[in-house]
Amino acid sequence: MIKLYRININALADPLQNENLLEQVCPERRKKVIRYLQPDDRKRSLGAGIIIKKILEENGLSEGCLKYSENGKPVADHLHFSRQAGQTRGASLGSFNISHAGDYVVGVQSDREVGCDIEKAVNAPLEIASHYFCPSERKYIETAADQDKAFFTLWTLKESYMKMTGRGMSLPLDSFEIVRTDTGFALGKSPEKPGFFRTMEFENYIFSVCNESDFTLNQNEFFDIL
Repeated sequence: MIKLYRININALADPLQNENLLEQVCPERRKKVIRYLQPDDRKRSLGAGIIIKKILEENGLSEGCLKYSENGKPVADHLHFSRQAGQTRGASLGSFNISHAGDYVVGVQSDREVGCDIEKAVNAPLEIASHYFCPSERKYIETAADQDKAFFTLWTLKESYMKMTGRGMSLPLDSFEIVRTDTGFALGKSPEKPGFFRTMEFENYIFSVCNESDFTLNQNEFFDIL
């Protein structure tokens, strides 16, 4: 099962101009927020902190439970997944992940290992694909009517998988393959664990999720904060 969270940072004031916003996150997150030089970067960092706090509170946990893996993935001991806030009885041990780009911060919570990524589908760095993507992935981009969208679809899918495994960018982009199928995308060759994918588009953003088990993804399931 999957739960989605989303914040549009345009609904947030600059945290340096409204310090009450900083009270919504833990002291460590506050320090991280104010280190950024640009207002939008501060908003994205604040939004990530708000979503993480929301996920933890839904599971009866405090931000003191939050840790980071050696590759920077946020984790929390004793995190359980429940469709209803505060109900953990009978739930499975779960995980969560956060991503942000442009105007949006997004988060996902699952009863299995999970990763997500969001990107705005403009000005794709196609040279990355030519150097680091698998041949079938490069062909998918080259033959697409919208190469920006094709690139960022594959990029977010690959990033979501790297985050789901816990390896992050230490997992080479060309060490695993994302394959186009009749129903979406699937994992081809990979030295890591299995993964299942879903992707969606809204407001010219591409949002992708990789989960350790198969799942459905519906844009109407987003919990919009603020």
